[in-house]
Amino acid sequence: MPTPIVRLIPMGEADFPAYRDYFIEDYAQDLASNHGLALADARQQAEASLLQYLPRGAATSGQSLLCIIPVNDPVSGNTGNEVTSTASTAGYLWHCVDGTAHTTFIYDFYTLPAHRGLGYGKAAMAVLEAELKTMGVSQIKLRVAYDNPRARALYEELGFHITGYNMAKTLG
Repeated sequence: MPTPIVRLIPMGEADFPAYRDYFIEDYAQDLASNHGLALADARQQAEASLLQYLPRGAATSGQSLLCIIPVNDPVSGNTGNEVTSTASTAGYLWHCVDGTAHTTFIYDFYTLPAHRGLGYGKAAMAVLEAELKTMGVSQIKLRVAYDNPRARALYEELGFHITGYNMAKTLG
């Protein structure tokens, strides 16, 4: 199978509600699974976190909230001409560049289920890396949840390495 070609385009306000809904539920599941929170509490925390980091949604200054748009995508039927349609979105990538440190931190990277295992994640990371190099960014940082071995495998395949571990202990 050939490697897909993707574009990373800034998320528009029309696309933000779908992203917000996905993010809150996904992050809540992570908080519940990895931090022992009740799902209702985890949803509240996820929503508060999103509001803290993206108070103006996709228009929040200093944050790069992107849609992964496939070019000539057999999954969605996209011919490469549609660049803002939610129907043609293969996923999302949210990162924030620290120009002083020449780094970026990926807060969220998500490939929609229909596009998983087809190379869209690798293609999106290749585009991101190329764009970051032109900006003088020399390092990408991120966190992978313990219970997400698929993501960890992807990042390791792309050359990421473990720099530490998050640990927690529940008291009670």
